[in-house]
Amino acid sequence: MKKILSIISFISAPFILSMGCKKEAEKIADFTLVPTSQALLKINYNSAYNLNPSVQLKVNDTRVSGLITARTPFPGGGFNTNGDNRPDYLPVTPGSVKLGVSIPKKDTPTDSIGLFTTSFNLEANKNYTAHITDTGANTKIVLLTDDISMPDTGSSRYKFVHLMPNTTALDLYHGTTLVASNIPYLSSIVFTRPTFGASQVWTVREAGTGVGGPVISTYTSGNTVLIQRGYTVFAIGYKGATDNTRKPYVSFLLNK
Repeated sequence: MKKILSIISFISAPFILSMGCKKEAEKIADFTLVPTSQALLKINYNSAYNLNPSVQLKVNDTRVSGLITARTPFPGGGFNTNGDNRPDYLPVTPGSVKLGVSIPKKDTPTDSIGLFTTSFNLEANKNYTAHITDTGANTKIVLLTDDISMPDTGSSRYKFVHLMPNTTALDLYHGTTLVASNIPYLSSIVFTRPTFGASQVWTVREAGTGVGGPVISTYTSGNTVLIQRGYTVFAIGYKGATDNTRKPYVSFLLNK
């Protein structure tokens, strides 16, 4: 059984050191083991409505999240998002899984306005991310299997996902290096990068415009080049938009 630790509570208590007494390990935390009979799911919510409503996520008609807004991976998160920075996944019973996004009635888990519903199949002992983008009848989902194995020493693994609805294809640069070329909307590619030396700018451009072409979005953080981590890089928003909700972003979530 693969051991995946889920911290439940932190227990702290005074302890006494006594000469001649038998030493015992101090209990720090309880945990549960997720059996290999489960699938693991992360939901990357990026439906950028003008008013950016707070929504809830439901799996098989059961609410699994608190209220979140666009550009929020759940559970866990990453960088340049509205989430935190944990690489967590949600345990889910394998088979046909129903995923729903809705605006709830105030202070209840009851749906007020349903925004999106879909179903897909998950296999046991696999990690998935469901990427949600665009709005209304144009809402799309990309379900991807995540590799959470340990990358080679001195490198990290990246998956680039194009979720920007009004751009046909994108290039991704790390510094001046083209690391993902001509990636169509709703498509993805996996690559690795060395994780030593100074952090460099991540830049998204329209495909084929070159290293000097117009910039759609950028992001820089040393947290995106940590050794032996697994990241998903995702381009979201709408080219040409300027408000904080709908403008283009290049963001990261953690897989490993």
